[in-house]
Amino acid sequence: MSGSFLFNKQPVPVNVAVTGNTVTTIVDATLKAIMVPSFEVNENAGGTQNLTVEIYDGTNSRYLSDDAGTTWKARPVTAYKGYKFTAVYPIPQGSKLRVTSSSATGDFHVIGTKLPTV
Repeated sequence: MSGSFLFNKQPVPVNVAVTGNTVTTIVDATLKAIMVPSFEVNENAGGTQNLTVEIYDGTNSRYLSDDAGTTWKARPVTAYKGYKFTAVYPIPQGSKLRVTSSSATGDFHVIGTKLPTV
């Protein structure tokens, strides 16, 4: 895999609902690397389930920290709160940005932008 990225100039919206206790892929870079300049995870159901936010390469997970410095590996959320991730995240080819809720009724919404490779 090359260490350089070449991206389109126009951001593409990210808008994904997480509605259960399964892993939900937010950005899939299986075929091409993708840069995610920012995204936000919002809890919408008034619950306090656990949240995991990671970049997964098929073998290893790299857990992401939000703007407040909290690393999101099975961490409890606050009801109706949003968590911002603005560190700019390169998702290498073969990897995925994923979100997992611990609740079967987990109701998160992930919004943001991505810059696909050309």
